[in-house]
Amino acid sequence: MITTRRLLACVLLFALPVSAGATRVYKSTAPDGSTVFSDRPSPQATQIDIAPSQPAAPSASPARSEPAPEPLADPGRPVAYKTVRITQPANDSVHWFAEGPVAVAVDIAPPLAEGHVLVPILNGVAQGDGVPANGFNLTGLDPDTYSLTVAIRDATGKTLKQSAAVRFHFKRQSVNLPSRRPPPKPAP
Repeated sequence: MITTRRLLACVLLFALPVSAGATRVYKSTAPDGSTVFSDRPSPQATQIDIAPSQPAAPSASPARSEPAPEPLADPGRPVAYKTVRITQPANDSVHWFAEGPVAVAVDIAPPLAEGHVLVPILNGVAQGDGVPANGFNLTGLDPDTYSLTVAIRDATGKTLKQSAAVRFHFKRQSVNLPSRRPPPKPAP
């Protein structure tokens, strides 16, 4: 139980002036048994010397100025992503079915943290649970024009940052088109 005197003693203890040397405080016991701290001696008080706190020594600065290494991402600490930008496919690019899947590459700074995933979003719809990398392939696409964004999500599914949209066109050669024949030879 905190008594008024104990509270007052604590306040006095912290309010005492701090000098370069040790601070003198007097500790005594009140008639009711509570402990009293004071800056003035009283009968039967015990003197206590409190050493002042030492300031931290300044660290020596390195001879060369090198950039500080980026701290490793702590899974328990939120990461503030500065850059999330789709670098591939290029905006308004055309991709043909015969070329295979559409490769996606994303510039992420700082790098993707442990437990975070990159989720592709095609035409506003998230595609799967995401990948723990800054690149992946889009497969199973139908011929169409797509708007692609990517979102970085944490382990709980919360979106931390999302990229700007990139539009690309996925096409197939039609079987109805005439086959490509060499142009006719000019008449002699």
